[in-house]
Amino acid sequence: MATVITSALSAATAIIVCLLNNHFQRKRDDAKREADQARQQTELTVHMQEMVAAQRDGLTEIKNEIGLINYQIAELKAHVDKHNSVVERTYELEKRTDVQEEKIKVANNRIADLERCNEKAGS
Repeated sequence: MATVITSALSAATAIIVCLLNNHFQRKRDDAKREADQARQQTELTVHMQEMVAAQRDGLTEIKNEIGLINYQIAELKAHVDKHNSVVERTYELEKRTDVQEEKIKVANNRIADLERCNEKAGS
């Protein structure tokens, strides 16, 4: 009977040791898992902050580009208006030149008529 009691005590001791070992291993694994989750959460937070900062920088860059494009468009519009003004004035000058050329032709014809009349009168 002493052997049975000794065996039972040995078995109970082995079971208690296994339970204690299992308990401490589980605590260690849980602590490690929590630390990994906390590290992953921190990495995720940092990554998201970097993405937000990159997007903010990108938006700022886009706004600056849009402002530059608007400025360039305004400058081009001013140049086009100036060019159109020159074209309109050139068109008006060409019309005046045509009128002046027509007047010169009429004046030359009158002079020629007067010279012919003068030649007939002088002959």
